[in-house]
Amino acid sequence: MATQHAKSPCCRGSINHFGKRRRQCRICKHTWRIRQKHRGRKRKRIATALLDRILLEKHTIAQERRNVRLSRSGIAARYLKAMRSLVGRRHPLHLPSSSYALLGDGLYFKFKRREWVMYLMAVKSARGKKAYFLDPVLLEGRERYERWVQAIALIPLAVKKRIRAFVSDGFRGSQLLSEQNRWLHQRCHFHLLANLVRGKGKRRYRIRSSRLRDTLLETTRIILSSQSPYLLAQARKTTRRLLHHSTCPPYIRKQALEFLEREQDFQTYLRYTKLHLPTTTSAIESTGRMIRRATRTARTPQSLLLRATAFLRLKKFVICNGNINRIK
Repeated sequence: MATQHAKSPCCRGSINHFGKRRRQCRICKHTWRIRQKHRGRKRKRIATALLDRILLEKHTIAQERRNVRLSRSGIAARYLKAMRSLVGRRHPLHLPSSSYALLGDGLYFKFKRREWVMYLMAVKSARGKKAYFLDPVLLEGRERYERWVQAIALIPLAVKKRIRAFVSDGFRGSQLLSEQNRWLHQRCHFHLLANLVRGKGKRRYRIRSSRLRDTLLETTRIILSSQSPYLLAQARKTTRRLLHHSTCPPYIRKQALEFLEREQDFQTYLRYTKLHLPTTTSAIESTGRMIRRATRTARTPQSLLLRATAFLRLKKFVICNGNINRIK
């Protein structure tokens, strides 16, 4: 069968070729493009209002259909494009010029029966109450010292030089990480106290060694917050006596012994008051809960990291009051 040449859509005449896209009808001289080009300048503005509503205000795509005349797929495409544009840009950090404390926490996720940990980091100025977020790092495997080294290596050098202390929940290798970077180490008080009251429940009178654990909790609070040599000596003496009691649960004894060995890590905020170190990691942990809510529909590690990075760049900071809320 003979090959049929393309005819012009206007006059059905033969066609002249101008380059790879331009065509011209030989009869009426009408010209057109075979692949239409998007008219106007390239879009530079990011749809931050859409990102704010979905990521920060927890709107769904179905709710967004009330604001714009687009289908669900159209809104999802615009949402994805806005996230990629925001994350793909350079992220300058406008931080106050002072010493910083680095807050860190690991957030666990699971994809296809494989564990992933998102390493969340924020830097708090010694002069203010705001902890500014750094971009999260997502690595496969459980939370380990080696992976924390990889995450910290991605901190901008200008910010890393100003870090003076590291506030952590006491994960394995946190002390070594602080020593290698020449940082002070402040461990979270809440994690320690929560482990001491674990398993007590609401009906404490039915629990074995309930009175012993209450006394142990009081002495631990004194060691955490007091600067009196006499009170500290009495609290340590009482703590050691309670640990050798036959009714002391083994896991409580283990936590208390570790606390007595690493007591200095919990009192860093008292020795270096000018840094205004926070005594807990609650600020970064509450952010982790918000990230779980914002990334609830992520189905792959790449999608999770994209949404979490966009969320933290929009949120920018979290309030962290330092050591003004001291345990009494």
